[in-house]
Amino acid sequence: MNPARARTDDTLPLQDIVFSGDKIRFAVMLELDFIKDFIESNCGYVQEKYRDKHLVTVTDKKDDPNNLLTEVDLTIQKRFVDAVQATFPGDAVMAEESGFSKTPEDTEGRVWVVDPIDGTYNFVRGLNPSFAISIAFVQGGLARAGAVGMPLNNLLFTAETGKGAWCGSRHLAVSKVQHMEEACFEVDFNGMDDRRALVKRALDILKKSGRIRCHGSAAVGICQVATGDVDAYLHMSLYPWDYAAAQLIAEEAGALATRLNGDPLRIFDGKKGVLVTNGAMHKTALAMLSA
Repeated sequence: MNPARARTDDTLPLQDIVFSGDKIRFAVMLELDFIKDFIESNCGYVQEKYRDKHLVTVTDKKDDPNNLLTEVDLTIQKRFVDAVQATFPGDAVMAEESGFSKTPEDTEGRVWVVDPIDGTYNFVRGLNPSFAISIAFVQGGLARAGAVGMPLNNLLFTAETGKGAWCGSRHLAVSKVQHMEEACFEVDFNGMDDRRALVKRALDILKKSGRIRCHGSAAVGICQVATGDVDAYLHMSLYPWDYAAAQLIAEEAGALATRLNGDPLRIFDGKKGVLVTNGAMHKTALAMLSA
């Protein structure tokens, strides 16, 4: 990224700008450019590693042998942390790997939330193209700019507050499906504990939705709500880096995103369930989850 783009004039660093009025829109545009530049510049690396994935170092996390970690996750995250520290010194980073997973001390400040590879299991097992690089810029506890990049098919979903959601030059909008029996509902079953809770709590959704899909990447699944390819997305417990960017993209496309009890979806309120719909069927889905 050109360092000149990290300033709004000759004297005021971007990180010192007060987020209000026109300045927030101009400042966020620069952060979105930073995110887009980073994802685009790292897609080639991910594509290369995917082609030779049998050579990629893979370990599992101690809490779950199916929760995989690769050298690609670690490399992308390190590159991003280094880029933020060089371009926006003083900003916090919250990320899935390598000691960056704790909630930042100042949750109202400038925080970059990144999942270097959302859908690592899919990457390792060759379940393409359902994995993505997901990055959000958060200020005041809310995502202000974000992007989700799918390297294998060269798709980049982007959004900034109040400016809509995009995939390349395509302006995104959610579907208009209103009835559960006509809906394509993405339900991420994930780990065993989540599956048990899901079957118990979301049985009505599983029984009454027109179609059920599961792709194994929250970022990809939520972006599919934004494109209108699916009508709703459900997960029993997600970390902030799983959904921060995709939530903004979906909401800017007209989606409604809440916790499973209908509470607002806040990025720093812990690992909890997430429901994202086209809005038309949100109340119905919430009622089914609480039945």
